[in-house]
Amino acid sequence: MAKRTALDIHSTAERHIIDFRQWGWKDIAVLGKYHYKQTRSSLDAHSHQHMLEICFCSKGEQVYKVNKTLYKIKGGELFVTYPGELHGTGEFPEEKGEMYWIIINMDATRNGRRFLHFDGKLAAEWKRQLLQLPRHFKGNSKLKTTLEQVFQHHAQNSSLLHQIHVQHLLADFLLSVISCSQSATVRRIEERMDKIDAYIHDHLDEPAVLPELAAQAGLSLSRFKTWFKEATGTTPLDYVLKYKIQKAQEALLKGKLSIAGIAYETGFQNAQYFATVFKRFTGLTPGAYKQRAGGNVKKS
Repeated sequence: MAKRTALDIHSTAERHIIDFRQWGWKDIAVLGKYHYKQTRSSLDAHSHQHMLEICFCSKGEQVYKVNKTLYKIKGGELFVTYPGELHGTGEFPEEKGEMYWIIINMDATRNGRRFLHFDGKLAAEWKRQLLQLPRHFKGNSKLKTTLEQVFQHHAQNSSLLHQIHVQHLLADFLLSVISCSQSATVRRIEERMDKIDAYIHDHLDEPAVLPELAAQAGLSLSRFKTWFKEATGTTPLDYVLKYKIQKAQEALLKGKLSIAGIAYETGFQNAQYFATVFKRFTGLTPGAYKQRAGGNVKKS
């Protein structure tokens, strides 16, 4: 499927799209919605340079494919595509249901540009908060109500007063999106970390592969590194290495494997590198740790 970057602004009887660029807006580019009574063909993979897309599924279900990862979005849930990401519905059709989407130019705050009716530090904070949105999270009933009000006001006329009203409604919508994402923060972190821990455990004898861990969290690699450091206070690589060393400590206490065997079982390329990492996290070499364990470890 071909990659495309142009924004789709084609409306039909079941699909309504507002192109805010016609009002001269530089930040909020497009707001769209569809209400499909039957499935449609799949959405081709495409990307939007500098654009963040927020989708809100109010009814039904939809499968999205971002890069090579599939996500199932259910009614009442939000889904975010970050700037430059290749996304579509993969081999799956656009399902019957109701979907809203808003596309935001995240480059709009550059060089002192305003975001909605905010400027300066407030505009920059909008950008920071939106770029920190998680991939997939639960929304609320207020989101649809607010977006429907935007469509109603836009349909009336394009006077400055109506534009101001629409700006405030969109700001209210985005604040609600941010609030929904933050209320789910603890649960989201726990769910992601459970998946990451399970993956590390199942691949303990393999070297750490950060793109695979990012896929478990449903994030791009760059966002995964930032999110992980904020959520855990450490880097993904150090987290994996520490996990491996903890398992190595358990194995040393059991005394059933040699140090070289434990290095192999925990995914280190050689015993020397294993010893270096082990000492960094424990302050002891594997041999010294094994010796200190004393009677708890069989002599080799």
